[in-house]
Amino acid sequence: MWKPILTFTGIYLTLFFSHILSGSNGYDMLFNAIVVAITTQTMFAGFFLYLLGGDPRHARFPLLGLSAGLGWAYADMNIEFSILIWVVIAIFFQILTEKGLKYVSLTEGNNGRHSNTDE
Repeated sequence: MWKPILTFTGIYLTLFFSHILSGSNGYDMLFNAIVVAITTQTMFAGFFLYLLGGDPRHARFPLLGLSAGLGWAYADMNIEFSILIWVVIAIFFQILTEKGLKYVSLTEGNNGRHSNTDE
């Protein structure tokens, strides 16, 4: 249970500190690429946890803080209504992820064959 969560957290923290360093050193292209990665990882936190072998439901509560922080950053570190929009969009993606992955497991494999084909 903890390995996917710690891996996700490690990646997120690495990206976060990298975006601070690249921004403070004037590496604009690298900064923008990292911001896109952080935004994607935040908005699809449950799906990334799933890809790492974890349960997407474990992203529910951290997602609220991460998306609020993301909205705050995009609002130039001011309290604005747009922060709530980022949180709502992240919750929407989380709900879709959980609904979409409800009956799917990474361990389910079919060896490249369709289960309903005759041999």
